[in-house]
Parts: sequence; C-alpha cells; structure tokens
Amino acid sequence: MTSTNLIGAFLFPNAWEDKEHFRRLISDLCHFGINAIVTESDEYDERAIAIVREAGLSFYAGVACFSDHGQKFRKLTKRPALWPILQTGDRRPQMEWYIGVTPTDPIHQRDILSRVRSIATTYHVDGIFLDFIRWPLHWEIELRPGQRHPLDSSFDAKTLELFQAQTGLQLPAELAAVAQRAEWIRNLHNQAWVDFKCKVITDFVREVRQSVRGARPDLALGLFIVPDIGGTEALTGQKLSELAPLADLIAPMLYHNILLRPASWVGEALPKVVKVAGAKKTLPVVQADSNRETKVLGDWGPPMSLENWKATLAEVRGNFDSLAGLLVFPGTSLIGNGRGELMRNMLAT
Repeated sequence: MTSTNLIGAFLFPNAWEDKEHFRRLISDLCHFGINAIVTESDEYDERAIAIVREAGLSFYAGVACFSDHGQKFRKLTKRPALWPILQTGDRRPQMEWYIGVTPTDPIHQRDILSRVRSIATTYHVDGIFLDFIRWPLHWEIELRPGQRHPLDSSFDAKTLELFQAQTGLQLPAELAAVAQRAEWIRNLHNQAWVDFKCKVITDFVREVRQSVRGARPDLALGLFIVPDIGGTEALTGQKLSELAPLADLIAPMLYHNILLRPASWVGEALPKVVKVAGAKKTLPVVQADSNRETKVLGDWGPPMSLENWKATLAEVRGNFDSLAGLLVFPGTSLIGNGRGELMRNMLAT
C-alpha cells in the first residue's frame, strides 16, 4: 500500500447523528487503514467533518445529481415534469428506494450546480463526488442476470424538444403517442439518441467542473460510474472516454453481490474502466457485505461471507499500487466482523 492510495469508507449520513459514536467509528476505521471518508447527503455537519479531519482523514462530500430519493421524492411530487417517462409512455415506477430524475431539466440542473458550489465554498472538504450522474436506471437490480432488458427513458416532451433542437431531427407530426415517438427514435435514430444522452451528462459534468474549479481550484472532483454490463452507456449516458478527462477520480461501483455475481466479476469489470480512465484516476468501489435491513435500504444480495470479501479484495489487490485506491461500501461493514482486519492485512502485503 503506497502513501498516495486513497483507502476510503463510504458512510451514510446517519453515521454522524451521534457524535461520540461517530468519533469511535472513525477511530476504528483508522485502525483498519482507512484514510478517507466518502459520503453523500443533502446537508452536511461541520462538527462531523471536523471529527474526521482531526483524526487525520480526508473528507469527500457527495451529491445525488439526478435522483430525488434523499428527499423522499418531494421534487418529483412538486414538479412532475422531472418524472422520467419510459419508452412505453408510462412514468418510470418506483423500484425500491429509487425512481430517478430527468437530467435535461434546466431548473434542476441549476439547483444541483448551486448545491455543489455551496458545499465547495462552505465546508472544509477535500473533494466532491457526483452520484446518480446518469439517466434513470436502478442498475444494481435491473442489470441482474436473467432480468429483462431495462426500459429506456426519458421521453418526456421537454427532453424530446431538446433532442430535436440538438440533433436537427424532426419527429413526424403523425406520431402523437409517446410510445410511437420513442419507437421511431430508437429504431431509426438510436445512435443519435445515445449520443444526445451522453452529451447531456458530459456537458453537465463539464459545467460542474468549471464551477468547482472557480470556487476551489484545489478541490477534487469524483464521479460514481455504472460498470459496463452489456452496453450500459446507452442507458446511463455515461460515456467514460468523455467523462474521465473532466474528473480527478473515476469510481466504478463494482457491487458484485448486489448484482448477484461472483467476486471474480470485479476482476473482469475493473480493467475495462482502467483501460479508458487510466489506473491513477480509477477508484474501485467494492461491496464489503450485504444489507440486513432490506426494507430500509433495498436488496443488497445474499449474505456475504468473510471468504467472499477476501476474494473481492483479491480481485483488486493485484494492481492496487497502480490504482487511485479503494473505496469500501458500506464502510460500517468493516467493523466488528473481521473484515477490517482482513483488508488491512491484505493491502499491507
């Protein structure tokens, strides 16, 4: 393990509600070699950030860009125009805790930009990660083996207007139904549609980068990326070759257990990201355990054994020194079960 490796623990905001408990948690994580806390919240706590920094760890904030789950879908309720429309013409239904937000809405984009800039200028953070920086897809569930191919979105009126304006294509006037319009686009102009989706995401990330650099030139910008599983780019709009130059850290979410795949899948997915983003920017996010509160946080797959965790780490350890580091999801899974000690020992050899 080199001194430049980021060894991060992803924590949910409830971790710092009890400050004394949080202080003990940070101390335990330090013992396992964690040197950075990565989180995601609509609000941040200066005392919690101070506890992390006093322990000698870096603190990375996170922003959910095109998802409203943290606000319990209040934005979608208040502004139905944000609700993603499927290729069938139906609203995208809630799947577990997730619906998604149409990423083309300029008001929502400005809100996210404002939030990112506010975090950058208000809090003593080392970086900001953009999460849900994609078109709507609950990929961990929808891309499981045996699932039908996910439905595409969003075919709402405003997005289709923007698509036509940017591509010069004109939807035939006789196609009144959303499903007909979606079929025409996907059958006759699918590449233009995919390129458009990618451009929306890339342009927004570029705008965030410019805003962050203007406020805090020293601040690192990270992106959580959906791994490539049979052409994921067409659904998410995440074109890695365009996004990688705009970010300091590219974090592929290699949640093998949620995806119902073996630990060896991590070793198959990681090189695809490294090939495009470069090893020094690649920060693999690996799953340390499954969730025991499925009604609260969703289905994280079957129970993960300690051997499964060891096998997961082994898929990363071979080229670890060349990578940006490693991010453990969730970080609390390292505590009290041998996982933290195992990681510390494996990464130290």
